[in-house]
Amino acid sequence: MGPTLLLISNDDATIQLIESVNQIYEFQFQISICEGVSDWERQVRYYHPTIVYLDFDCIEESERRRILEISRQPNTALSYIVLKTTYTIQEMRMYFKLGASDCISKPLNKNTLYYLLHETKARAAKEALKIEGPIRIKECLASMRSSLAYDLIFGTIKNSKDIWDRSKWADLATVPNTAMVVHIDEFFRLTKNKSKRWEQSIRSEIIEAIQQFQDHDVQEVLAIITAPDKIAVLLSVPLCSSKAEYKALATAYAGEIKAYIKERTRYTVTIGIGHCYEDARNLHVSYQEALHAQTHKFFTGTDTLLHIDDAEPFVNEMALLPGDEIDSLVNKLTVGDFAGVKQSIEQLWSIVFQKPNADPQVFKMQILDLLTTLARAALNGGAKPKDIFSIHLRYARDLHRIENTVHMKQWFKEAVEHFLECVLTNYNEQMLKSVQKAIQYIHSYYLENITLEQVASHVHLSPNYFSYIFKKTTGSSLVEYITHLRIEKAKVMLMDLNYTVYHIAGAVGYNDARYFSRVFKTIVGKTPSQYRNALLVPKPLVKEGMS
Repeated sequence: MGPTLLLISNDDATIQLIESVNQIYEFQFQISICEGVSDWERQVRYYHPTIVYLDFDCIEESERRRILEISRQPNTALSYIVLKTTYTIQEMRMYFKLGASDCISKPLNKNTLYYLLHETKARAAKEALKIEGPIRIKECLASMRSSLAYDLIFGTIKNSKDIWDRSKWADLATVPNTAMVVHIDEFFRLTKNKSKRWEQSIRSEIIEAIQQFQDHDVQEVLAIITAPDKIAVLLSVPLCSSKAEYKALATAYAGEIKAYIKERTRYTVTIGIGHCYEDARNLHVSYQEALHAQTHKFFTGTDTLLHIDDAEPFVNEMALLPGDEIDSLVNKLTVGDFAGVKQSIEQLWSIVFQKPNADPQVFKMQILDLLTTLARAALNGGAKPKDIFSIHLRYARDLHRIENTVHMKQWFKEAVEHFLECVLTNYNEQMLKSVQKAIQYIHSYYLENITLEQVASHVHLSPNYFSYIFKKTTGSSLVEYITHLRIEKAKVMLMDLNYTVYHIAGAVGYNDARYFSRVFKTIVGKTPSQYRNALLVPKPLVKEGMS
């Protein structure tokens, strides 16, 4: 959007000509028309025009002087151009004395108006430059510093003179000699389900705090974003006589920066610190050292300082996870053993985290492989593939965002619990279907001497597993269930006097009538004959009025 031109006039010819020339020659003025002077001050405040054209032919003599006198006030930066059909010398002198930028005679013609608008455009650009100039210089310096910082940490500058010259162009008093990496703690938790603008606002707050940090020995700090949750910091540590002094001083500065960030932004950070190199061409080495030191936060936790000298080399073992414990966990997950899974996880972590120098990236890769193995175990346990694939995808995506072992344990526990819930949900459904199918089979063949193996085979389960789920579902063992079923059938037949006890025993699956009677009495509390007689004895009638 271009600058605004406010025209106070009710002369249609003048208005149309100004609008036409502005459009034809693409001056891009935003032209606002005010036909009267009663609210011209409000119009000026509303539109914030770059320049005001005053058609004095449409303005009373008493108003003309007041308008120009207001334009001369110190807090008014507007330019006013007077339009009028005729002028006296005294009028023109008065208008210029009162601050008018120019006096133009009407009627206007295209050529006059073209040069007038061109001059107005140039004046507007000049005023804008006065305001924007310092801002542009500041932006240019910031860009030059960022470019220098990126080239230093990535080692793309090979010439010491180039580094020195670019430092001077960037208005740096000294050349950086130490690199640090500021990791924003729990960044992905802070920005979960938030917009990119929210992420950028967090980084901007922290960078601003870093740049505002000042120490009596460190006046300038370069800060650039190198990852969504990481900021590289370059600064010049004063010359020291030993490596130990450099380390102590750099660590002290890092501690002050960390505390300052927390005070200004309320966010905590973990800072990795590289060695100090007097030759700035080696700053990329310092940056890699700081990056490596910061990686140890996976085991040390958040809100800490990590110097490269204190960071042990990582051990890239190919098998950080014990195979026996994994096999045990997989088997327990497959059968839905909640308590067993919890115990296996605790045992697994107690072994894994005895190795604090494991490379976090290698460790995460093996954990991802374990997650896939557990997903496969859940599928083997009967979980629905759609549910398992969704869980696996979600947790695999979140794995790279995990910052430390505390978060890792929580992440893994939640993933396994979700797998286990899927196994148990399907397990309960399948268990009920298997038991129902077994019961139908038992009701069809209870007269025969059916065995546990026969029923388990019918529902395609192992005898031990079937025995377990049958007892868990019905509350009875298979033998107990068949026995109770036969006795219930016998009770119904005992109500019919045409059947003898001997006949009923054979009809419900017992070849020995005496054995049948013993079983019947054990369950019912009476022999078959006693049970039948009890059914045949008439119950005494209770007369009305008798208690």
